[in-house]
Amino acid sequence: MDVTFKGPSDRPVLALTIDDFPSSGADQPGTGSMALLDQLAELAIPATLFSIGERVRKHPGMVARAVAAGHELGNHMERDQWSLTLGREAFLRQLDNTAVAIRNDLAAAAQSAPLRWFRPSGGWFHPPMVAWARSRGYRTVLGSIWPLDGLGVAPPERVQRWTVERFAHPGGIVVLHDTEKDNAATRRTLQAVVPVLQKEGFSFVTLSTLLGPG
Repeated sequence: MDVTFKGPSDRPVLALTIDDFPSSGADQPGTGSMALLDQLAELAIPATLFSIGERVRKHPGMVARAVAAGHELGNHMERDQWSLTLGREAFLRQLDNTAVAIRNDLAAAAQSAPLRWFRPSGGWFHPPMVAWARSRGYRTVLGSIWPLDGLGVAPPERVQRWTVERFAHPGGIVVLHDTEKDNAATRRTLQAVVPVLQKEGFSFVTLSTLLGPG
């Protein structure tokens, strides 16, 4: 079963992935997703942003801004509901609708970008789901460094920071979240851990750089 949790361990690189993008739009500078993109630019690191279809449509232009800034996109389904609960037709409908939303947003900005990574909403999967995603050309990617954010009750931020720093390993895939509730904690966590990990010799890359073209 083709589910990826981490990349090759021959180099001290980490792939930063952020789920539930975008949490807000370009009309909210200095906060939310705009602040996240600004911070990634200041830290000079790329990310793979797993995007939710209905949020892409609600906040037009945000995925286009992300791609223009050097980030890449993944498919995180149409809505923030557990993908595990969906039958085949509903699953494929959500997967396809999200891809259409992303591609339309990019086209409106005269952009295009590959869309090859899939992460189920809720983080749980079963073998048919992986096969359904693969039938649409997606590779299912979870992660190996997740500080348990994105849950109903997030851990204290010091625990988030400790978890990312403590479990960082060559080829690791970091999972953080960009929801209205988690966005600020994600930004503070990145501000704290990125310089520490860079001093330890780690660099940050996209999933495509870590894993190859899919």
